[in-house]
Amino acid sequence: MMKITLLKYLIIFFILTSCKNNETNDKVLSKEGDTISNLQEEVKIKENISLDGEWEFVYNPNNDDLPDLVFTLSVQKTNNNEFIAQYCAIAQKGNRIDCSNDEEFNVKGVINGNKIEATFYSFFDNKKMKGNVELMLLDDDTFQWTITKKPSSEFYAPTKCLIKKKKELSEVKEVATNKRNGLPFDFDKYNNVKDKSVYKVYSSDELSEIAKIINDQINEFPARIFLIDNGNLPFETYIIETDGDSITQILVNIKDSKVLSNEIIGYESDSNNTFIINKDLSVSMYKIDSNNNSKSLTKTLQIKKDGSIKI
Repeated sequence: MMKITLLKYLIIFFILTSCKNNETNDKVLSKEGDTISNLQEEVKIKENISLDGEWEFVYNPNNDDLPDLVFTLSVQKTNNNEFIAQYCAIAQKGNRIDCSNDEEFNVKGVINGNKIEATFYSFFDNKKMKGNVELMLLDDDTFQWTITKKPSSEFYAPTKCLIKKKKELSEVKEVATNKRNGLPFDFDKYNNVKDKSVYKVYSSDELSEIAKIINDQINEFPARIFLIDNGNLPFETYIIETDGDSITQILVNIKDSKVLSNEIIGYESDSNNTFIINKDLSVSMYKIDSNNNSKSLTKTLQIKKDGSIKI
């Protein structure tokens, strides 16, 4: 009798332990490379939510200037149960760009209650190789993206993540209004000053809408963004800095979500080149001679009142 009772306890213990292990495994999220999405364990699902607009997931576990992954989804249509969207996945800190500069909807599906079943293809490889994805509507600002069948071609969209609705550009501009770099803006001084907090520098996360506009329209993804005080002209002036084989600084003028002009004004490769944006909005570009601790003027540009750049 004692042996039977002991056996019953062992069986009950085994069942409870197995349930606990299964519960833990259910919380382990799928993974694409080193990208793991931190999903909530419990969410209350709401039905009939419009997804039209811009949505984004950013994976930046180390809070670097350049995130490991930026995944955006531009939803164009969710009426009549039809779902059409275009994704852009910038992975490996900008070394892999699974995007298109043209309007091309690579995610298409059907809405059924609080769930969307869709197919997608990668811009990085063969577009005929399609995968399947499920989108679960969670609340007004969040939905869950889960790839249920991976395409056989190369792709860089996350396997599973929570995608948040992005702020409107006007909201981003409002945040940025009080954080501008005054003129003259000497980039060489910025590089050499110890306390860089005197300068206003944004990450691509902080100005994600601006980063997307720049990436979509001039195919450059900024690691750092400087907002320049251009004297209240009817457009915004930015200096973006890109990372890669060489560090490059690009002057960009933007108005109403459109890039008016852009020009490389500084870079570091075999030799260092820097610049100064003067009070009259002229740009003086210099080549630095490290041996003689001097710099020589190589080129002058002018930012015009219409947002163009005169070379």
